[in-house]
Amino acid sequence: MSDKSGFRGTEARRRYLAVYDRVRSLSPAPDAVHDVATEFGLVRGYQHGPDGGVPLVLLHCFWATSAMWAEHIPALAGEFTVYTVDMLGQPGASVQTKAMVTADDCARYMNEVLDGLALDGVHLVGHSYGGWTAAQTAARKPGRLASVTLIEPCNTVARLSGKFWRDGALLLVPGAERKQRTVAELLGHPVRDSLLDSVMQLVMAAGSAFASFGTPFPRYSPDSLLRSVDVPVQVLLAGNTIHDSAKGIDRMRSVVPSWRYRLWPEATHMLPCEAVEDVTACIRDFAQQHAAG
Repeated sequence: MSDKSGFRGTEARRRYLAVYDRVRSLSPAPDAVHDVATEFGLVRGYQHGPDGGVPLVLLHCFWATSAMWAEHIPALAGEFTVYTVDMLGQPGASVQTKAMVTADDCARYMNEVLDGLALDGVHLVGHSYGGWTAAQTAARKPGRLASVTLIEPCNTVARLSGKFWRDGALLLVPGAERKQRTVAELLGHPVRDSLLDSVMQLVMAAGSAFASFGTPFPRYSPDSLLRSVDVPVQVLLAGNTIHDSAKGIDRMRSVVPSWRYRLWPEATHMLPCEAVEDVTACIRDFAQQHAAG
């Protein structure tokens, strides 16, 4: 039995948020905390930097929450006003009140978040499911965007692999130890006491506390959707990951040749946490090159 927020009751949510608060504390203290009302619920956003700065909005991968960006914020907040968001349909500090059923729902609520924060000329960055959401927003609700950076976006430029489906099935098998091994593999076997290790603990806490998925499965993006995106896009990919990045690159060259891309052949799906300096530099440089007019 889950409560409205998707957790397995009030006590489960309390236990999870204790872990969340601990991992969130690894991020720099925000200058402001926002709870933005949308059609689908209240969205928590953390602002780093002054009002009126060039807005950079970071969307996390599934279950990792805004906490995954802790090491990127210090390098970006001096140049941009950085907003990290806890996405709806997932554990975190946001509270969902209505299920999202379609990709259009996801794009609509994300646009409502940007609207509620009064942001224009946004450089939107998303990792994995956050990357899929960013791509959907760019295709369907692009009005507030200046550029988009997709980091290992799932089912966007390349299809999810068989390995992804096998690992996902293992997460449904009972046994905490088995789940921890599977999560560790999905997260690239984090180094003990690293930020990624803390994110893994957060994901494991969500696995026992969170019951409801009020967000749609990221269906594979057709060529027509990619072509419809009219804002500058860069895609950052790993070689040891949940899809065939080489096929994704070939597809981009054919379908959206204006999209920029870069590949880290040895990196895993958790590329932004494995190559923090490189990824931060790519985000910064692309946003600078495509500042809103």
